[in-house]
Amino acid sequence: METGTYLEAIVAKVAAVVEWFFEGVREVPKGDALYVVEHQALRAAREIARMLVQTWLDRQDGGHCGHRWFDEAGNQWEFKQYVRRSVQTLVGQVRVKGAQYYSATAEPRTVVPHYGELGLPRGRYSRAMEEVIALAGAGEVYREGLMLVNRLTGADVSVHKAESTVAAWGREAKEKAKAQVREPQSSAERIAATRPIKGLRQCVTVDGTMVQTTEGWREVKLVATYRFDQEGNKQGQALYAGTLHYHEDYADLAWWLMEHSGASRAEVLVWLGDGAPWVWKVQELLAPEAVAIVDFYHCHARLSALGRALYGDGEAGRRWSQKWTKNLYLGKVEALVRELAGLRASWGEPPGDCADDDPRKLLAEAHRYFVNNAERMRYDVYVARGYPIGSGVVESSCRHIVGLRMKRTATMAWTERNAEAMVQLRCLCASGEWDRFWGFEELWKHIRTLAA
Repeated sequence: METGTYLEAIVAKVAAVVEWFFEGVREVPKGDALYVVEHQALRAAREIARMLVQTWLDRQDGGHCGHRWFDEAGNQWEFKQYVRRSVQTLVGQVRVKGAQYYSATAEPRTVVPHYGELGLPRGRYSRAMEEVIALAGAGEVYREGLMLVNRLTGADVSVHKAESTVAAWGREAKEKAKAQVREPQSSAERIAATRPIKGLRQCVTVDGTMVQTTEGWREVKLVATYRFDQEGNKQGQALYAGTLHYHEDYADLAWWLMEHSGASRAEVLVWLGDGAPWVWKVQELLAPEAVAIVDFYHCHARLSALGRALYGDGEAGRRWSQKWTKNLYLGKVEALVRELAGLRASWGEPPGDCADDDPRKLLAEAHRYFVNNAERMRYDVYVARGYPIGSGVVESSCRHIVGLRMKRTATMAWTERNAEAMVQLRCLCASGEWDRFWGFEELWKHIRTLAA
């Protein structure tokens, strides 16, 4: 069919939709007139858009490549028949025609090249529709997110579909990130990777938080990275990655984030954590030359709790914790260690069956903590050099990436697969990297060019 004929047919259909719209809003309830008209107009706009998409698809003639077709590997396929799929798009249901090809030696035996050219996923939803479902599912409780999706698209997406879409997109996100880590580098790229980016001051900070799964409580380990200025203040957007699978995936995802952000080539790299042994194991693996710093505010919280345990909730406990917090900030970590050693000798060692809040146990734990991390507590030096000393960026991500979506109620429990997928997608959203990561950034530039 010629272009002119297509246009005439579309114009006739649009005219019919416009007539249907005005007929539908001839009588509307007073007080809610605009509400009804808006939604009627949205339905009309969707129908017009659906007709445009359907017409464009029909003009592709199923992507017929002739009687014989050769794939990229040079395999020969024979045309078999045309097949059709019903697909839910952002603007409604369309029928997609595709030329099916057959090979007796290949697996699978039949393919529809046109579906690949269109970027059409398996199933009955378009890629754009799946993206909207994944974004809605990652952002809100499924039912609440789907209310908006279904209202605006006219679809009827189920909770089950939202769950499976989030799981699929989350799995794809992790596989994509890990694949980028393992991509072979050219000689020039390997050389560039050894050269620091002049003036780049970057912080990598790590933490973990628990989430309830159907297999029990599991820890989500997160990593965040951001640039900081000469005073140690965060600059720009922080980027995030995380996983429930620490041993299998955490190092790969953290390194991917460092490469992606430039942290792996920073002229000054700070590694911030709460003092847990795993924090420094990862640092030694990925960034052995980084300046390792224990989060100062964890130290402050530990000293405050210890002051209350030793001296009670009154003024004496506050004065003791404030004094030693200040001394620690001024670089007197050795003096603090001696103070704790003396107190430990006075109070005695905790018995094996003592309670968790026993002052002797808290004192022994604090003493070990400050002894083991003393070289990472030179806060006077760090502040003078303009390094960040607080891990608030990653600690807050435990709440806004994991807690707000995955711990909405005390009884909320996830399958491990869905929890892992949700973490991947929420990290991308929190980083502001969604379009760039999926390759949609260039597509949107193209779409905006078309609109102009």
